[in-house]
Amino acid sequence: MKIIPLIYFQKRKIYAEKEGDALSLKELLSYLDKDTEIYVYDKDGIERDKPNLCTYPKLSGHCKLWVDWGPRSLGDVVDTVMAGATSITLRKNLWPKADISSIREITESNIYESFDSQDHTAQISSFSLMPDVDGFVAYSEKGKVKRDFIYDDAIKNICKRFNTSIIESDEGFFPYWKNIGASGLLIELNTWKKVKNHEF
Repeated sequence: MKIIPLIYFQKRKIYAEKEGDALSLKELLSYLDKDTEIYVYDKDGIERDKPNLCTYPKLSGHCKLWVDWGPRSLGDVVDTVMAGATSITLRKNLWPKADISSIREITESNIYESFDSQDHTAQISSFSLMPDVDGFVAYSEKGKVKRDFIYDDAIKNICKRFNTSIIESDEGFFPYWKNIGASGLLIELNTWKKVKNHEF
């Protein structure tokens, strides 16, 4: 199971965890070996359609960038790839009619779909990915796993059937994801620094 560090962009600043202090680009890069893959969760892009496209190239010179900012058009994808992304996460709620085949014509980047449990758990028997995407990104919802059997079945199903990476902050839950077949964990940078050499 791959373990990938995750950072947040918010209000043009970089954060190593959702609740914490901002860090400089220099500090961030000091924690990462050359060509480390990193997941960029860009809240400015997702929430306000204002991605940090000017900062991505500064990261991509050192890291492999997997960017989640909520592209809304083919032009947005072009901008993201030009800024250095090697993988991109799409969100159906922000771009419901995304044409994956058109994206494939302009980039060889990996394309992932953000899994929205509210959209999908009710129709799990007929559930499928957007055509031609490379896999899923899903948020860990530990409370749902423990009390909602439909959600638990849904998440187990996508982990078995598809290349699925989970955004997770609770170290105690890492073994659960490994046991149900998740292909990767996207872990906040501060936690990743502690566990990056561990086996799960």
